[in-house]
Amino acid sequence: MKELIKYGKKMVLSGLVDSHFGNVSKRIGNNMLISLTGSMLDELEGEIIEVPVFEDSSIDIIASTEIKMHREIYKRTAALSILHGHSPFAVILSMIEKGKSIKPEDSESLYLLHEIPLVNGGVGTEKLAENVAEKLKEHKGVIIKGHGTVAKGQTVDEAFVILSSIEHSCQLKYYVDLMKKTGN
Repeated sequence: MKELIKYGKKMVLSGLVDSHFGNVSKRIGNNMLISLTGSMLDELEGEIIEVPVFEDSSIDIIASTEIKMHREIYKRTAALSILHGHSPFAVILSMIEKGKSIKPEDSESLYLLHEIPLVNGGVGTEKLAENVAEKLKEHKGVIIKGHGTVAKGQTVDEAFVILSSIEHSCQLKYYVDLMKKTGN
């Protein structure tokens, strides 16, 4: 739980999410720790609950609105942690890009991410859960069009590195594309 609290703060401080948006989780066997709906990620003390991965529970109603997505990712991948942010440049690019993915242009992001799939789906829906989980079988992170980023990892730290790399790559791509358009 301490890891989720630590990285929730880091997500906010790094600009990967505003305090009241996004969510975090960590798998522990057949259960997961997940942030509560509406919780501030930089103040997660007392705002994390434990729920089952493979079945609904009576306290799901207070869990993050993206509980279905977290469950589906844990069911379909080997992920042990998930971070969901609302990084500004990733969201902007997801609204501009016409393709099915964003290919990083900087060498570090290209090496780490290869490509970043763009997925669709409404907030908290089964469709979003299925689309994100399917892409995370083959990728480390995705961008939900007009919504935000999702990163998986074996540790919370690894998921944070992926989440940070997605935003870094999108920020660089945004400025490179802007310079190309202005002829500089």
